[in-house]
Amino acid sequence: QVVVQTAQARHCPQPREVPVTGWMVSLELARVAERAERYDDMADYMQARVTEGHPLDTEERDMLSAAFKNALTERRMAVRIAVQVHAQELEEGRVEQANLADGYKTRVENELQSICKKVLQLLETVLLPNAEPGEAKTFYLKMQGDYCRYMAEFTFAETFQRYSAEAQSAYASGMAEAELLHQVHPVRLGLALNFSVFQHEVLRNTSQAIAIATSTLESASRHLDEVPEETRSDAYLTLQLLQDNTQLWTSGLDA
Repeated sequence: QVVVQTAQARHCPQPREVPVTGWMVSLELARVAERAERYDDMADYMQARVTEGHPLDTEERDMLSAAFKNALTERRMAVRIAVQVHAQELEEGRVEQANLADGYKTRVENELQSICKKVLQLLETVLLPNAEPGEAKTFYLKMQGDYCRYMAEFTFAETFQRYSAEAQSAYASGMAEAELLHQVHPVRLGLALNFSVFQHEVLRNTSQAIAIATSTLESASRHLDEVPEETRSDAYLTLQLLQDNTQLWTSGLDA
């Protein structure tokens, strides 16, 4: 009986493996790099995916965002720590050590700006020109606003003014595009959250930040029973962040 089963199995059709070619190679390598927490590599693979293949689907957009955001996160933290060390060393009279910390900050800022410029170029030349109206376009306009905001955080004078204005324009265009989405769509809510943070942290316009957050909360509150189950946790988390920020900013104005 065992021999018969083995012989029959020999003649059973085997599942065919789909060949991984072209842009699929970059996507698969990006997944491997993400699991290995090699986010610089992941960002490079997702950049290749963008330039080699058709428009990104929802999962791929999230992968693109995660790759570059994670590549930036440790660098943004490194810059903040270097600033603190520089100030501490100066306060304690160690000028040479302070200069070393400042030099390190400059090096990391250059890496950070290089990443931001790479993302913005992808958005301006490939992603936004080919984006479908609605979710995809809103997602990319939010991303454009975010990376202009990151540039503004670490630049000064005319460069700060340029990237602040570009972030404002991208976020505002995204808010207009988001009118095509449901009031509790996670991309629409995430855009409103980041736009309000930009107003508070970069432009120092806390009143406008509160206005954006409050308007979004009021609009969403009328449609909470319509949130699809698959996006409910994301939507509720963003709404909670908007609520927390609104309370924090309001108490700051009242103080």
